[in-house]
Amino acid sequence: MIIENRKENSTPLVERAGPAIFRFENPGDYIRGRLINIDTADIGGKPTLKYVLQDEADNRIVSFLGTVDLNTKIRRSDVGKMLEIRYERKDRHADEGKNAIKRFKVLAEDK
Repeated sequence: MIIENRKENSTPLVERAGPAIFRFENPGDYIRGRLINIDTADIGGKPTLKYVLQDEADNRIVSFLGTVDLNTKIRRSDVGKMLEIRYERKDRHADEGKNAIKRFKVLAEDK
């Protein structure tokens, strides 16, 4: 395959970085911003929801994976709305061999 050299006066291009990954690791961790998109990612051979949000604090684009709790509280109709998502706690009673369920408080713009 032959690739031609770029022309000297072509339009300058700027590299685009993908979204930063945001992790809810400790109770109290939260993010607030506008939900841009809901995608599906393949994690360990299983389809998992991935949320893409524009962080209100510093205008960066971040993504985070869905959980059982988040997937029931964040709706496709929330795309374009402001959300605040706060990690509250882990359930103490997890089924044997399974991870404890993380519980979140999700606040959504109501319009």
